[in-house]
Amino acid sequence: MTEKNVLIKSWADPITGACPVAEILRTLGGKHGPRILHCLTEGELHFLELTRAIDGISRKVLTDQLKEFEEQGLILRSPKNDARQRVGYSLTAKGDALCGVFGQLYDWSQYYR
Repeated sequence: MTEKNVLIKSWADPITGACPVAEILRTLGGKHGPRILHCLTEGELHFLELTRAIDGISRKVLTDQLKEFEEQGLILRSPKNDARQRVGYSLTAKGDALCGVFGQLYDWSQYYR
């Protein structure tokens, strides 16, 4: 083994052996996932506002992705007990931290363009 290889930190979970980086990339693997989270960086949005903000996303895809993000603890779903029965979506602290990582990826992509 070279000295460089010794310095590389394992990305595997020490208990399960699974790769958490691979898991989050799987969760975000669709083309709309990062765009949904980016929209929510500005604050809470309702379902219809999200469909209008993201060109080409179907209601089914948006619904499925929001459910997955909620299960992952990235977003919070808040029913609004109003006449329209709207639901608001916002980032959790975990989701907000992930968006910070996305900002770093954006900076990296611009630097190495």
